[in-house]
Amino acid sequence: MVSVYSDADLLSVYKQKRKVLGVFWTVTLVYAAFCIGWLIYHISLPYNDKMLFLPKLCVFSASAIYVIALFPLMGIKYSRIRRYYKALVNFSEGLKNEEKNYFYMFEEHNLQKDNIDVTYCLFETWNKKKHEWMERAAYFDPEKPLPDFGSGDYVQYIVQSNFILQYRILERGVFEFEEITEDEEFETDDQSEGEEETEEIEENQTQTAEERE
Repeated sequence: MVSVYSDADLLSVYKQKRKVLGVFWTVTLVYAAFCIGWLIYHISLPYNDKMLFLPKLCVFSASAIYVIALFPLMGIKYSRIRRYYKALVNFSEGLKNEEKNYFYMFEEHNLQKDNIDVTYCLFETWNKKKHEWMERAAYFDPEKPLPDFGSGDYVQYIVQSNFILQYRILERGVFEFEEITEDEEFETDDQSEGEEETEEIEENQTQTAEERE
């Protein structure tokens, strides 16, 4: 089976996480040293000195720059890397399920699963209880190349947290899907409405005949 993720992916994300943390701690230490330096300078000044405003101005300005600079780094980038790393660890350690279904199509949704962007892989599966075909949606990582699935392919895949981790195409193009156009949908709706109206007329006629008798 083709594996979507490898140990190299986990190692790469781990290195990115460490790199961002390294930048954070470097900037934080420089900021702390800057503030401590101005604090020492402020303490060394005489009472009511004209330069007392300068340490406060520099520290306030540096604090604003520090917060503005680190928010996109830690609040956005690091947060996404940390969640992705956590998901990869979960993929390797969590419980997995194996399924075999007929692939239908890929769909891009503005959706996040566990704060991770996903692409829908739509399958068709036979429901033994309801005796009908049901749609089965599994998630795929959009940062990975999409599998070479074609419509009607019989696919074996392994999921964890509904993410596809491994897959294998057992047979290609063995199932044909019936595509219904919008015109056909409208025709079907019109036919069903006409059938309902006919049934109502027949029921009214039956009731009228009974009343006459």
